Amino acid sequence: MNLNIVKVLIVLVLLSLLNSCGDSIKAPEIKEMNSTKIIELPKKLSYSYYLPSDSTNIKAIIIIMDPHGKPNIVMDSMHHIADNNQIALLGLSEIKNGISNHQLIIERDLKDFTTEKNIIQPKIYLLGFSGAARMAVLYAQRNRIDGLMICGAGMRRQSQLPFPTVLMAGMGDFNFMEQFYGPNNPKIFQKSIIALHYRGKHAWPPIEIMNEAIEFILARGTASSDAIAQKFQNKSKEYLEQKEYYLSFKSMEVAYKLSSAEYQETRKNDLIKLSNKYSIKTYFSRLELYMEGEQKRYQMLNASLDVQDLIWWNNQINFMENKSSGKRNLLEADSYSRTMAYLGILIYSRLNAGIAGRGQYALIPKYLEIYQRIEPQNPDLYFFKAVYAYTQSQEADALNFLRKAKDLGFTDDDKIRTFFAQDFVNKLNS
Repeated sequence: MNLNIVKVLIVLVLLSLLNSCGDSIKAPEIKEMNSTKIIELPKKLSYSYYLPSDSTNIKAIIIIMDPHGKPNIVMDSMHHIADNNQIALLGLSEIKNGISNHQLIIERDLKDFTTEKNIIQPKIYLLGFSGAARMAVLYAQRNRIDGLMICGAGMRRQSQLPFPTVLMAGMGDFNFMEQFYGPNNPKIFQKSIIALHYRGKHAWPPIEIMNEAIEFILARGTASSDAIAQKFQNKSKEYLEQKEYYLSFKSMEVAYKLSSAEYQETRKNDLIKLSNKYSIKTYFSRLELYMEGEQKRYQMLNASLDVQDLIWWNNQINFMENKSSGKRNLLEADSYSRTMAYLGILIYSRLNAGIAGRGQYALIPKYLEIYQRIEPQNPDLYFFKAVYAYTQSQEADALNFLRKAKDLGFTDDDKIRTFFAQDFVNKLNS
């Protein structure tokens, strides 16, 4: 199987999710006026922000977008980055999965923030995670910005943009496969794009990865700093000594892309030499074989979802959990971690369709059992349980499940109002 098939499959699944995401809200009201559709935005502004310690000469703004409308999850840990680089941080809390007017929200909040704080002609960088990262990509394709950082999402068919771009994902994140490109890919020598990967799953990256992403964006957007390039080259050597072959190669790639003209050709040769090293070539060959195996696994799981019983699924999940927690073969462990993440997305998609009347309602109990096994603390699980109980006239259970969902972080009140009557919602809030 070709890895391009893997990426096409991932894109198809994620495109369907973008249209029916977990924390979706009602589409904004559209009114007809002189044959032109006008999307009405909420009148109340609800963004958060952080100004650097020296706010007299702000050079740039990083717009932060989270799929659950919680940009402060990452923004609060970025204050030192803002202070060190004279960058303002702007968190857009109205951006979340499922909205259709994200471009207008970005434009409105950015205009209000720069006007209120008298920030003149700053550079604009976008930082988004998961579904919000996909919104950032769409905005970047249609508007003038100076840099893009996307976490836990891919670029779809876009291979290169006219500004520095950083892709970030944990190696156990399903979206890693969207971002991956190996030593033989032309992107290795495209200087404005880099993929920074790390040991982790589907979540905001560790702050040190975020810091490296911003370093890359700033250095590529101006005259390259060879001191930063040298730092990454040193990291590459350290990773190689630790037998962290993937991270060694990616660090050397960053070093090449940030090199000053004086050292550019030398570092390019160093990167090529590293790619031809036996240990590196062997590692990437094995990695691509595991990714080919994942594509077959995804097809098998998708085909089995409706036909296999819960006994089969429990055995399958036990097997995948065991593989994903292995310590001896990290390539295999990451591969099965990505498979578990894929299964979570697949189940979520089926449940979302089922409660909306587009899927197989009779299979919802089985889907819920599988979801419980793989993501027992996911607030969406308890939201789906609440909706199903409510449709079965089990209002007491529905109320308990919905309270549990909110306790775990479910915040989409518009979606609650979509599926529950107002008198029920009143009980929830009492």
